[in-house]
Amino acid sequence: MLGLIKKAAEGTYHPKGFNEEEDLQALLFLRLGSAQVADIAHCIFGTPAVSTIQRRTIIPQITTSPSFPTSYKVGYNIASSFKAMCDVLGASAQKMLHAVIMFDKILVEKCLHWDDKTNKILGVCREHGQETSLDFTSKEDLQTIWEELGCGKIHLAHKVHLPVHIHQ
Repeated sequence: MLGLIKKAAEGTYHPKGFNEEEDLQALLFLRLGSAQVADIAHCIFGTPAVSTIQRRTIIPQITTSPSFPTSYKVGYNIASSFKAMCDVLGASAQKMLHAVIMFDKILVEKCLHWDDKTNKILGVCREHGQETSLDFTSKEDLQTIWEELGCGKIHLAHKVHLPVHIHQ
């Protein structure tokens, strides 16, 4: 960091400004790949860094749950997802007195994911996910989950039943 400050003082460092297309390319690497893929794209193609794109993204960030989602997390994710729409509606959103959103189930992709915000392995069904550690602290944790998937002790989630109704 001090090196960058010194270069800026000498006039040899010029921070790059990114246009919307470059932001969206970096966001594509981040969302379809992972933070690691976005970092590689940043180094190779000069796209914005992960920290930059996470601050500038207009797509709402949702929180994940490695097991059963709490009503708070579901409510937070719904509010986060619809915030932009309420912002566009402006004053008419203030006049809304009551809304009910009901979910029966959510289909999910059958694969394991690492959530870098919680450092948890996601994608194990919640019924069996409580029987193993979903924390990611070493490659042995991944090996254990892989072995438990292979022997049938746990399996991948494919849908989430939500007996949660959010009233606002």
